[in-house]
Amino acid sequence: MSQTPQISDVPQSQPQVARKRPFLSPRARVILGISVIAVLVVLSFFAPPEGDTNNVTGDPMTTPTVTITHLIATGNVNRSVTVDGVQITVTQATLATAFSDDRKRAGTYTVRVIVHTAYSGQVPLGISYDSLARLQMADGTVIAPKLISIKPVEIPGRSQTGFLDFPLSTQVPLAELKLSFGNANVVPLGAQ
Repeated sequence: MSQTPQISDVPQSQPQVARKRPFLSPRARVILGISVIAVLVVLSFFAPPEGDTNNVTGDPMTTPTVTITHLIATGNVNRSVTVDGVQITVTQATLATAFSDDRKRAGTYTVRVIVHTAYSGQVPLGISYDSLARLQMADGTVIAPKLISIKPVEIPGRSQTGFLDFPLSTQVPLAELKLSFGNANVVPLGAQ
């Protein structure tokens, strides 16, 4: 009796799996990747800035409402000095733990001095407030500003109002502090 081969006994060939060809060639994928990165880099230039700034002036984009954290003391000063033809009027001094528009935190406390500048010269004048202004403590310690909102260029006929922030590690009475603009121009921050 001869046996007829069964279907299951016949060796079956494996079905060939069709290899999928990539949608994009390797070269096209590299070009697409570089294009996506280039677009993201260009878009990053138009993104809004982060909270911290790298300059000493702070240059706020808009004038925000300032919130003061733990106000310790404030006082009207209303004293003026003239520096290189610019009349600088110190109007107010405030000691607090923090100010909401202070993006350069340093020290436990901050003394904020509000100043008004007026220049009557003929040509614009550059004043380096960051190297000129210093806060003098009663013990003789001199502190440089950590944040300045007034612009370092004075335009004839245009006044400006802004602030100078000074970091302090300890709480001190405002009456013991003096603001100096160079060696000869000193303004006591105590009440007049």
